[in-house]
Amino acid sequence: MSSLTEQGRAITAQAAGYASVAERIGAKVSDYGSYGFSPRQTCALNVFFDLAQEFDSLEDLYSLAVLVLKQFFDLEAELYTLDPSGSLVRRSPDLGPTTATPPLPGELADQPAFRDGEYRIPVRGRSAERSSLPVTPVGDALGMLVVHPRQPLTDHQILYLQKYANRVGFQLHNKLMFFKNREHIRFIRSLVHDIGHNVIVPNMYFKLLFRQLEGKIQSMSQVRETLLHGDCSSTNVLAEAMHQLGYLHERLEEQYSEIYRHFQQSSMFLETLLRQSHFDQGHYVLQKSHIDLLQRVVLPQVERFKGRLEEKGVKVCMPLYDDDTPRLVLADTGLISQVIANLLSNAVKYTRPDPDDESLTMCCRIVFVENAFGEGKPAVRVEVCTSGPPVDAADVPHLFEPDFRGRNTTGEYGTGHGLHFVREIVDLHGGHTGYHHDVCGNVFWFELPYSDPPS
Repeated sequence: MSSLTEQGRAITAQAAGYASVAERIGAKVSDYGSYGFSPRQTCALNVFFDLAQEFDSLEDLYSLAVLVLKQFFDLEAELYTLDPSGSLVRRSPDLGPTTATPPLPGELADQPAFRDGEYRIPVRGRSAERSSLPVTPVGDALGMLVVHPRQPLTDHQILYLQKYANRVGFQLHNKLMFFKNREHIRFIRSLVHDIGHNVIVPNMYFKLLFRQLEGKIQSMSQVRETLLHGDCSSTNVLAEAMHQLGYLHERLEEQYSEIYRHFQQSSMFLETLLRQSHFDQGHYVLQKSHIDLLQRVVLPQVERFKGRLEEKGVKVCMPLYDDDTPRLVLADTGLISQVIANLLSNAVKYTRPDPDDESLTMCCRIVFVENAFGEGKPAVRVEVCTSGPPVDAADVPHLFEPDFRGRNTTGEYGTGHGLHFVREIVDLHGGHTGYHHDVCGNVFWFELPYSDPPS
């Protein structure tokens, strides 16, 4: 009985929806009858609508909005739209006149009006989904159409231009939403790669840590059996058992510290990658603070990777720096930590013997670079140096491109995503990335603008 009732409600709701749509169709037919637009005016609206669907770029839509008026009615016009900072920016092709007094964002709240012989019409978007747009509308206005008529406009022409501006606004709104949604989809796809590369794959190291922990627990069990059931009357047996207990206790403490350190870093990486602000904006949103790049980022990550490097036979040189080297930057700690983690992860995989003495080495350097970003604009640079032959010259220009893997990666698991992530995050910070080969071996580096201490 309840299912029949629910089905009846659904049919009633569907019928009400049909009736509402039919009512709106009738109202629109009546509206168009009252507008009295000429066949040419109607054709211009249709051409604008069809081509707005056909063109993919915002630039083409901007041009279309003013060129339809020019070609159909010989009307010169300019289109201004809001940018993410809230400023009005002229978007028209440089074909016609330019207003002497460009519109200001505050005027978007006004009604269409004449000013200095120009007719200014706010371009309004849809009321729905305004909060999801990449710009912040003024009310529901996204910009302004400025028309430069040669002759006084009739009331009928004014009505037509207002309706035309509405069509421009709706198409602009839809285009902005399309590009914003596409940006979100691309970000989510990239984020999945980042989580896999920076969190899930490194967390496989937990398997090794737990296997080692299991071995120590088994050893503890053997010592326990000796103490419970062995010949503890022998001083030597008891001393050996106590010695083994002391040794295992130290190793367990080390194991605990390493597991906890890895847990802390994984948690920080996940919390950083899954911030709500990233999903709201469709891209990484930085949470910057003043940090000592050495103490907050480099040292913790080197300590985290030290064991894995040493397991591969790589000698780890702790970060090289002068005590007076400035190291303060304004950065997102979680994201920049993942930058250095990606470089160190590559060091684990791709460090090769030095051609001269067959040794495997990895060193970090902290360098202060004068004028890195222009006169009087220094940088703090982090370099990860690994022994081995240089990267193939043909690969170097592509190292930081997405999904690129060089000729030296054969036999090593990888996705080609790590260095792309490095460049993306450093670029967001306004920094630089690069690679070169010197006497130390292969040097991958990034630099961030130096920041004076906060007052």
